[in-house]
Amino acid sequence: MRAFAVFFLMVACGGSGKEQVQVATICPAGSMLDPSKQQCIAMEPTKPVVAIPEPEPSASVAIAVSVTPPPPPPPPPPPTSGFAIDVKCTFPQGWVALLPAAKYPKDDQFLMQSLIGLTSDPHFWGGLAEYAPLKPFAAQRCASATATRLLAPATGDYYLLAGQEGTFSARGKYDKNGVRRKMTVNATQAITLGPGDLVHTWDCISCPWIVFHSQEGDREPFVVLANRRGRDRRGTDVHAVNHVEVAHGRITLRVMEVEQEDTHLDKLVLRMGGQALVPESVLARDDGAELRLAPHTQATVTYAVPSMTSGFVDVEVEATGYYDPR
Repeated sequence: MRAFAVFFLMVACGGSGKEQVQVATICPAGSMLDPSKQQCIAMEPTKPVVAIPEPEPSASVAIAVSVTPPPPPPPPPPPTSGFAIDVKCTFPQGWVALLPAAKYPKDDQFLMQSLIGLTSDPHFWGGLAEYAPLKPFAAQRCASATATRLLAPATGDYYLLAGQEGTFSARGKYDKNGVRRKMTVNATQAITLGPGDLVHTWDCISCPWIVFHSQEGDREPFVVLANRRGRDRRGTDVHAVNHVEVAHGRITLRVMEVEQEDTHLDKLVLRMGGQALVPESVLARDDGAELRLAPHTQATVTYAVPSMTSGFVDVEVEATGYYDPR
Protein backbone atom coordinates (compact mmCIF):
# COMPACT_ATOMS: atom_id res chain seq x y z
CA MET A 1 0.00 0.00 0.00
CA ARG A 2 1.32 3.38 -0.94
CA ALA A 3 1.80 5.81 2.00
CA PHE A 4 1.07 9.55 2.04
CA ALA A 5 2.15 12.37 4.31
CA VAL A 6 -0.75 14.58 5.51
CA PHE A 7 -0.19 18.15 6.63
CA PHE A 8 -2.88 20.46 8.06
CA LEU A 9 -3.06 24.22 7.36
CA MET A 10 -5.10 26.37 9.75
CA VAL A 11 -6.64 29.47 8.03
CA ALA A 12 -8.06 32.34 10.16
CA CYS A 13 -10.70 34.61 8.71
CA GLY A 14 -10.18 37.53 11.11
CA GLY A 15 -13.17 39.52 12.08
CA SER A 16 -15.23 38.53 9.16
CA GLY A 17 -17.05 36.14 11.42
CA LYS A 18 -16.29 33.23 9.24
CA GLU A 19 -15.14 29.96 10.81
CA GLN A 20 -11.63 28.69 10.54
CA VAL A 21 -11.19 26.30 7.66
CA GLN A 22 -8.77 23.44 8.05
CA VAL A 23 -7.21 22.50 4.66
CA ALA A 24 -5.32 19.27 4.40
CA THR A 25 -2.52 18.94 1.87
CA ILE A 26 -1.53 15.39 1.11
CA CYS A 27 2.05 14.78 -0.17
CA PRO A 28 3.06 11.49 -1.65
CA ALA A 29 5.57 9.31 0.13
CA GLY A 30 9.16 10.49 -0.14
CA SER A 31 8.12 14.21 -0.21
CA MET A 32 7.19 16.94 2.26
CA LEU A 33 5.23 20.19 2.21
CA ASP A 34 7.16 23.42 1.68
CA PRO A 35 4.95 26.01 3.62
CA SER A 36 6.44 28.94 1.73
CA LYS A 37 5.45 27.50 -1.58
CA GLN A 38 2.56 25.35 -0.45
CA GLN A 39 4.10 22.60 -2.56
CA CYS A 40 5.37 19.12 -1.93
CA ILE A 41 9.09 18.80 -2.39
CA ALA A 42 11.21 15.67 -2.44
CA MET A 43 13.05 14.73 0.76
CA GLU A 44 16.72 13.65 0.85
CA PRO A 45 17.00 9.93 1.41
CA THR A 46 17.94 8.93 4.89
CA LYS A 47 21.27 7.10 5.06
CA PRO A 48 21.19 3.92 7.07
CA VAL A 49 23.18 3.91 10.25
CA VAL A 50 25.67 1.08 10.37
CA ALA A 51 26.83 0.03 13.79
CA ILE A 52 30.57 -0.65 13.85
CA PRO A 53 31.44 -3.04 16.63
CA GLU A 54 34.14 -2.07 19.03
CA PRO A 55 37.31 -4.11 18.58
CA GLU A 56 37.77 -6.72 21.21
CA PRO A 57 40.85 -6.39 23.37
CA SER A 58 43.79 -8.42 22.10
CA ALA A 59 44.53 -11.59 23.97
CA SER A 60 47.14 -14.31 23.63
CA VAL A 61 45.71 -17.58 22.43
CA ALA A 62 47.29 -20.89 23.38
CA ILE A 63 47.10 -23.51 20.64
CA ALA A 64 47.57 -27.12 21.64
CA VAL A 65 49.46 -29.08 18.97
CA SER A 66 49.38 -32.84 19.08
CA VAL A 67 52.00 -34.79 17.09
CA THR A 68 50.75 -38.05 15.66
CA PRO A 69 53.47 -40.63 14.96
CA PRO A 70 53.62 -41.86 11.36
CA PRO A 71 51.74 -45.07 10.71
CA PRO A 72 53.76 -48.28 10.40
CA PRO A 73 54.80 -49.21 6.86
CA PRO A 74 52.21 -51.28 5.03
CA PRO A 75 52.93 -54.98 4.59
CA PRO A 76 54.59 -55.90 1.31
CA PRO A 77 52.13 -56.75 -1.47
CA PRO A 78 51.46 -60.41 -2.19
CA PRO A 79 53.61 -61.94 -4.93
CA THR A 80 52.13 -61.95 -8.40
CA SER A 81 53.15 -65.58 -8.79
CA GLY A 82 54.60 -68.23 -6.54
CA PHE A 83 54.96 -67.71 -2.81
CA ALA A 84 56.72 -65.38 -0.40
CA ILE A 85 58.84 -66.08 2.66
CA ASP A 86 58.90 -63.04 4.98
CA VAL A 87 61.98 -63.26 7.22
CA LYS A 88 62.99 -61.25 10.27
CA CYS A 89 66.45 -61.54 11.88
CA THR A 90 66.84 -60.66 15.56
CA PHE A 91 70.65 -60.86 15.33
CA PRO A 92 72.74 -57.95 13.97
CA GLN A 93 74.33 -57.71 10.51
CA GLY A 94 72.10 -60.38 9.05
CA TRP A 95 71.71 -61.47 5.43
CA VAL A 96 69.16 -63.92 4.02
CA ALA A 97 68.55 -65.67 0.71
CA LEU A 98 66.19 -68.31 -0.68
CA LEU A 99 67.95 -70.65 -3.10
CA PRO A 100 66.26 -73.45 -5.10
CA ALA A 101 67.61 -76.79 -3.92
CA ALA A 102 68.52 -77.73 -7.50
CA LYS A 103 70.93 -74.76 -7.67
CA TYR A 104 72.73 -75.49 -4.41
CA PRO A 105 76.44 -76.04 -5.29
CA LYS A 106 78.37 -79.16 -4.32
CA ASP A 107 81.09 -76.96 -2.82
CA ASP A 108 79.37 -74.33 -0.68
CA GLN A 109 82.52 -72.93 0.97
CA PHE A 110 81.99 -69.51 -0.63
CA LEU A 111 78.25 -69.69 -1.19
CA MET A 112 77.13 -67.19 1.44
CA GLN A 113 79.94 -64.79 0.59
CA SER A 114 78.96 -64.86 -3.08
CA LEU A 115 75.24 -64.36 -2.35
CA ILE A 116 76.06 -61.34 -0.17
CA GLY A 117 78.56 -60.05 -2.75
CA LEU A 118 75.98 -60.21 -5.54
CA THR A 119 74.11 -57.50 -3.62
CA SER A 120 76.91 -55.50 -1.99
CA ASP A 121 79.32 -55.63 -4.97
CA PRO A 122 77.35 -56.89 -8.00
CA HIS A 123 79.85 -55.61 -10.56
CA PHE A 124 82.60 -57.80 -9.16
CA TRP A 125 80.63 -60.91 -8.25
CA GLY A 126 78.40 -60.80 -11.29
CA GLY A 127 81.53 -60.92 -13.43
CA LEU A 128 82.58 -64.32 -12.03
CA ALA A 129 81.13 -66.98 -14.32
CA GLU A 130 80.60 -69.51 -11.55
CA TYR A 131 78.48 -67.11 -9.46
CA ALA A 132 76.64 -65.07 -12.09
CA PRO A 133 73.79 -67.67 -12.30
CA LEU A 134 73.04 -67.05 -8.61
CA LYS A 135 72.28 -63.36 -9.19
CA PRO A 136 68.45 -63.79 -9.08
CA PHE A 137 68.86 -65.26 -5.59
CA ALA A 138 71.25 -62.64 -4.18
CA ALA A 139 71.09 -62.19 -0.41
CA GLN A 140 69.23 -59.30 1.16
CA ARG A 141 69.72 -57.45 4.42
CA CYS A 142 67.68 -58.91 7.27
CA ALA A 143 66.70 -57.09 10.49
CA SER A 144 64.07 -57.33 13.21
CA ALA A 145 62.05 -54.18 12.52
CA THR A 146 60.74 -55.02 9.05
CA ALA A 147 60.43 -58.37 7.33
CA THR A 148 62.61 -59.14 4.33
CA ARG A 149 60.55 -60.70 1.54
CA LEU A 150 62.09 -63.62 -0.34
CA LEU A 151 60.21 -64.91 -3.37
CA ALA A 152 59.80 -68.55 -4.35
CA PRO A 153 58.78 -68.65 -8.02
CA ALA A 154 57.00 -72.00 -7.66
CA THR A 155 56.25 -74.80 -5.25
CA GLY A 156 59.30 -76.92 -4.51
CA ASP A 157 62.33 -77.50 -2.31
CA TYR A 158 64.47 -74.52 -1.33
CA TYR A 159 67.29 -73.66 1.03
CA LEU A 160 66.71 -70.78 3.41
CA LEU A 161 70.21 -69.36 3.90
CA ALA A 162 71.30 -66.76 6.43
CA GLY A 163 74.65 -65.34 7.45
CA GLN A 164 75.89 -62.94 10.10
CA GLU A 165 78.76 -60.64 9.20
CA GLY A 166 81.42 -59.53 11.64
CA THR A 167 81.63 -62.69 13.73
CA PHE A 168 85.27 -63.37 12.87
CA SER A 169 86.36 -60.03 14.33
CA ALA A 170 84.50 -60.80 17.56
CA ARG A 171 85.45 -64.49 17.95
CA GLY A 172 88.71 -64.84 16.02
CA LYS A 173 87.27 -67.68 13.95
CA TYR A 174 84.32 -68.61 11.74
CA ASP A 175 81.91 -70.54 13.93
CA LYS A 176 78.09 -70.79 14.01
CA ASN A 177 77.55 -67.72 11.87
CA GLY A 178 74.74 -68.93 9.62
CA VAL A 179 71.58 -70.84 8.81
CA ARG A 180 71.19 -73.52 6.16
CA ARG A 181 67.64 -74.86 6.32
CA LYS A 182 66.07 -77.00 3.63
CA MET A 183 62.33 -76.49 3.32
CA THR A 184 59.43 -77.23 1.01
CA VAL A 185 57.66 -74.05 -0.05
CA ASN A 186 53.98 -74.45 -0.91
CA ALA A 187 52.50 -71.38 0.79
CA THR A 188 53.39 -67.86 1.87
CA GLN A 189 54.76 -67.83 5.41
CA ALA A 190 56.62 -65.74 7.96
CA ILE A 191 59.84 -66.86 9.69
CA THR A 192 61.85 -65.22 12.47
CA LEU A 193 65.53 -66.17 12.85
CA GLY A 194 67.26 -65.53 16.16
CA PRO A 195 70.77 -66.04 17.55
CA GLY A 196 69.84 -69.60 18.51
CA ASP A 197 69.22 -70.45 14.85
CA LEU A 198 72.83 -69.68 13.89
CA VAL A 199 74.07 -73.27 14.05
CA HIS A 200 75.71 -73.55 10.61
CA THR A 201 79.26 -72.34 9.97
CA TRP A 202 80.15 -70.49 6.78
CA ASP A 203 83.92 -70.96 6.65
CA CYS A 204 84.62 -67.65 4.99
CA ILE A 205 82.30 -64.68 4.79
CA SER A 206 85.29 -62.30 4.47
CA CYS A 207 88.87 -62.99 3.34
CA PRO A 208 91.15 -62.32 0.32
CA TRP A 209 90.76 -64.50 -2.74
CA ILE A 210 92.94 -65.77 -5.57
CA VAL A 211 91.57 -66.70 -9.00
CA PHE A 212 93.55 -68.28 -11.85
CA HIS A 213 92.72 -67.04 -15.32
CA SER A 214 91.60 -69.45 -18.01
CA GLN A 215 90.43 -68.94 -21.55
CA GLU A 216 87.52 -71.23 -20.73
CA GLY A 217 86.55 -68.98 -17.83
CA ASP A 218 88.16 -68.18 -14.49
CA ARG A 219 88.64 -71.12 -12.15
CA GLU A 220 86.94 -71.45 -8.77
CA PRO A 221 88.45 -68.84 -6.39
CA PHE A 222 90.21 -69.95 -3.22
CA VAL A 223 91.04 -68.13 -0.01
CA VAL A 224 94.43 -67.13 1.33
CA LEU A 225 95.34 -65.66 4.74
CA ALA A 226 91.92 -66.73 6.06
CA ASN A 227 92.81 -66.55 9.77
CA ARG A 228 95.64 -64.00 9.63
CA ARG A 229 93.82 -61.04 11.06
CA GLY A 230 96.25 -58.32 12.12
CA ARG A 231 99.99 -57.92 11.80
CA ASP A 232 100.67 -60.17 14.80
CA ARG A 233 99.16 -63.08 12.86
CA ARG A 234 101.23 -62.53 9.75
CA GLY A 235 102.31 -65.83 8.22
CA THR A 236 102.47 -68.08 5.18
CA ASP A 237 99.77 -70.29 3.62
CA VAL A 238 100.38 -72.94 0.94
CA HIS A 239 97.67 -74.20 -1.42
CA ALA A 240 97.91 -76.89 -4.08
CA VAL A 241 95.95 -76.07 -7.23
CA ASN A 242 95.53 -78.54 -10.08
CA HIS A 243 94.91 -78.02 -13.78
CA VAL A 244 96.08 -74.41 -14.07
CA GLU A 245 96.20 -73.09 -17.61
CA VAL A 246 99.39 -71.89 -19.30
CA ALA A 247 98.71 -69.47 -22.17
CA HIS A 248 101.41 -67.81 -24.31
CA GLY A 249 104.06 -69.07 -21.90
CA ARG A 250 102.48 -67.45 -18.84
CA ILE A 251 100.20 -68.20 -15.91
CA THR A 252 97.92 -65.34 -14.90
CA LEU A 253 96.13 -64.96 -11.57
CA ARG A 254 94.19 -62.26 -9.77
CA VAL A 255 94.34 -61.41 -6.07
CA MET A 256 91.03 -59.89 -4.92
CA GLU A 257 89.89 -58.20 -1.74
CA VAL A 258 86.10 -58.53 -1.74
CA GLU A 259 85.24 -57.42 1.79
CA GLN A 260 85.67 -54.41 4.08
CA GLU A 261 89.29 -55.13 4.96
CA ASP A 262 92.80 -54.27 3.82
CA THR A 263 95.06 -57.09 2.65
CA HIS A 264 98.83 -56.79 3.09
CA LEU A 265 100.40 -59.38 0.78
CA ASP A 266 104.16 -59.54 1.29
CA LYS A 267 104.94 -62.52 -0.95
CA LEU A 268 103.09 -64.61 -3.52
CA VAL A 269 105.19 -67.48 -4.89
CA LEU A 270 104.04 -69.91 -7.54
CA ARG A 271 105.86 -73.27 -7.75
CA MET A 272 105.65 -75.84 -10.51
CA GLY A 273 107.40 -79.17 -9.96
CA GLY A 274 109.09 -77.74 -6.88
CA GLN A 275 110.61 -74.82 -8.82
CA ALA A 276 109.55 -71.24 -8.15
CA LEU A 277 108.24 -69.41 -11.18
CA VAL A 278 109.38 -65.87 -11.80
CA PRO A 279 106.56 -63.33 -11.42
CA GLU A 280 106.42 -60.05 -13.24
CA SER A 281 106.18 -58.20 -9.89
CA VAL A 282 108.02 -57.89 -6.58
CA LEU A 283 105.75 -60.42 -4.85
CA ALA A 284 108.31 -63.21 -5.12
CA ARG A 285 110.62 -61.58 -2.56
CA ASP A 286 110.03 -61.59 1.16
CA ASP A 287 111.86 -58.29 1.64
CA GLY A 288 109.24 -56.12 3.31
CA ALA A 289 107.75 -54.84 0.06
CA GLU A 290 104.06 -55.57 0.01
CA LEU A 291 101.00 -55.38 -2.18
CA ARG A 292 98.23 -53.58 -0.32
CA LEU A 293 94.67 -54.20 -1.46
CA ALA A 294 91.89 -51.94 -0.24
CA PRO A 295 88.27 -53.20 -0.10
CA HIS A 296 86.82 -54.23 -3.47
CA THR A 297 90.13 -53.96 -5.35
CA GLN A 298 92.22 -56.52 -7.18
CA ALA A 299 95.65 -56.97 -8.73
CA THR A 300 96.75 -59.18 -11.65
CA VAL A 301 100.02 -61.08 -11.43
CA THR A 302 101.62 -63.06 -14.28
CA TYR A 303 104.31 -65.75 -14.06
CA ALA A 304 106.62 -66.85 -16.87
CA VAL A 305 106.62 -70.61 -17.51
CA PRO A 306 109.94 -71.87 -18.99
CA SER A 307 109.86 -74.17 -22.02
CA MET A 308 106.08 -74.28 -22.20
CA THR A 309 103.77 -72.24 -24.42
CA SER A 310 100.34 -73.66 -23.62
CA GLY A 311 98.72 -76.44 -21.65
CA PHE A 312 97.76 -77.21 -18.06
CA VAL A 313 99.95 -77.77 -15.00
CA ASP A 314 99.65 -78.41 -11.27
CA VAL A 315 101.08 -75.69 -9.02
CA GLU A 316 101.51 -74.65 -5.41
CA VAL A 317 100.63 -71.15 -4.26
CA GLU A 318 102.58 -69.75 -1.32
CA ALA A 319 101.11 -66.54 0.15
CA THR A 320 102.65 -64.54 2.98
CA GLY A 321 100.93 -61.61 4.71
CA TYR A 322 97.90 -60.63 6.81
CA TYR A 323 94.74 -58.53 6.63
CA ASP A 324 93.10 -55.83 8.75
CA PRO A 325 89.30 -55.59 8.97
CA ARG A 326 87.91 -52.06 8.69
